Amino acid sequence: MKKTINISLGTLASCLSVLATNSHALGNDNDSIDNLPSTALQWQAVAKQDIHYAYQQSATNHPGILDSHNPGFAQLLENAKQQALVLAEKIKDAPGYEATIARFNTVLQDGHAGAVAVLPKAVKQPRRWPGFSVVWRGDGLKVYYSEHDKVTKGDKVIRCNDTPIKPLMRNTLFKFHGQVEQPGHWWNQGWRLLIDDGNPFLPPLKTCDFMQSNGVAYSLQLQWVERPDSVSQHLVNAYNGDKLEVGLHWPVEDIAWIAMPTFAPNETEKSNYQQLFADLARQREQLLTATAVVLDLRHNQGGSTYWSLKVAEQLWGQQIVNYRKDKHDEKSQVWWRASKDNTQYVESLITVLRDQPEMHEMVKAVSVGMRASLEAGKPFYVEHKPQANNALKQLAESDFKNKAIVIVPGQCGSACLGAVDTFKLFSNTVLFGAPSSSDSTYMDVRLADTPSGLSKVIIPNKVYVNRARGNGDFYQPDIPFNEVEWTTEAILEGIKKVADKGVRR
Repeated sequence: MKKTINISLGTLASCLSVLATNSHALGNDNDSIDNLPSTALQWQAVAKQDIHYAYQQSATNHPGILDSHNPGFAQLLENAKQQALVLAEKIKDAPGYEATIARFNTVLQDGHAGAVAVLPKAVKQPRRWPGFSVVWRGDGLKVYYSEHDKVTKGDKVIRCNDTPIKPLMRNTLFKFHGQVEQPGHWWNQGWRLLIDDGNPFLPPLKTCDFMQSNGVAYSLQLQWVERPDSVSQHLVNAYNGDKLEVGLHWPVEDIAWIAMPTFAPNETEKSNYQQLFADLARQREQLLTATAVVLDLRHNQGGSTYWSLKVAEQLWGQQIVNYRKDKHDEKSQVWWRASKDNTQYVESLITVLRDQPEMHEMVKAVSVGMRASLEAGKPFYVEHKPQANNALKQLAESDFKNKAIVIVPGQCGSACLGAVDTFKLFSNTVLFGAPSSSDSTYMDVRLADTPSGLSKVIIPNKVYVNRARGNGDFYQPDIPFNEVEWTTEAILEGIKKVADKGVRR
C-alpha cells in the first residue's frame, strides 16, 4: 500500500511554513552585503527591483497562476505587487524595505508563497519595547513578562491608542505579518503589537489600558526603549512553552508523553526519532493501559509527514492507519507545476535525499514526471495514484482506544497540520491547546534569492486538487488551553484534569 508522505521540500534548509511570519529566523549571517543601499533613493530602487522579481518568479513558477480551481490568484498576485510598490515609493532605510517585502507577502495570505526579507545584522534596527512583552491567549492579549513597575504578568491589554485590541491588530500588525482570518496566527503574531522593529508604516503605540486579574483597570503612557539582550532568556518559553527532545517520556506513571517538536529533524533528532519508534514498540503494552497518550506538537513548524505517520502507525497500527489515510485522501490529486526552475529543483533533491530511501524513490518518480511534462509543454505533472487496496476493507478496529491528546500550537501548519489530519482519523483523538494554523493547497516550497540578496521568494512546487482538508481550513481545539504559561508542567496539570474527568466531544 502506498503511503502518502508530504515532503515539505523547502524545509530541508529551514521550516518555511512560517517564513513570512518569522523573518528574523532567516537573518543573513553576514554583517554586510556588497553594494548595500545607503540612501532613501537606493533603498526604494532596490525594493522595487526585488518586488518585480518576486512577482515574476511567482508568475512563472507558482502553481496558482495556472490553477483552474483558483481563478483569482493572478489578480491577487498583481495586487500584492502593486500594494508593495506603493510602499516602496515611501521608504528611506532597511526597516522600510523589510516592511515593503512583508506587505507583498501578507496580501497573498499564504505562508507557502510570497517573499521574506533576510537583512544582514548590520542594517537591522534593535527591537524596542515598552518594558513588557505580551502573548495572545484565547481571545485577548496578556502580559507574559514585565520589567515595568506598574505592569504584571497576566494583566490583559484591553486597548491601545484608544482602540480595542482586536481592530487595532487587524489594522496594524496584520497588514505586515500573518493571516488575519486565521485564529492560530493571532496566537503566534500577537506579541508583535508591543514590539517596535522600525516599521515606518507602524509608528509605536503611545498609550494602553489594562485589566488586572482582580478586575482593577489602569492606563499607561508607553515609553519605548531598546529591549535589553537579557530579556530574551525570559521569552524563550513565551509562545510554545519549553521544548522537549524528540522522544517518549512518562511525566507521571499513567500518562505517556510523545514529544515531536520538529518534523524537519537534524541528524541527532533523526536518531531520537528512531529511538522513539523503538520505544513505542517496546512499551506498547504500557501505552495501551495509559490513562492518556499525549502527542506534543509544541515548537513544531513542519517538515515531512513521514515522522508523524510512523508514530501513528506505532500507536494505531500500520495497516489501519494507511487504510484510513487512503480512504480520507482517495479523491485528492497532486499536481506538480512543471516549470523549468521547479523541475530542476526537484531533480536536485534526488542527491539530497539519497539516504532516505522512501523519499528518494518518490522524488525520483516525480522528477521524471515533471521533466516529461516540461518537455511536452504541459504545465503540470499529475502524480500517479495507485489503486486502493480493497482487500483491507474489513480491517478490525485498532486496539489503541485510550485518549490520544494532541497539543496543538497556533503555528501548526504544513506537515504539522498533516500530522493532526492523521491523528484525527481516529475518534479517540482530542485536540488540546490553540487553534492550528492552516495551509493553502499550495505546498512543498523552495527559495529563490532576489537580485539584491536582501530577500527570498517563496515558491510552492505543487498544488493539491480535491484535498480533504480545504484551502485555509484549520482545527479548533476540543479543549482550549488559554493559560499564559504553556510549559510542560502547566499543560500537564490541564491534561490531568482531562484524563481524570473525561472529555466532552
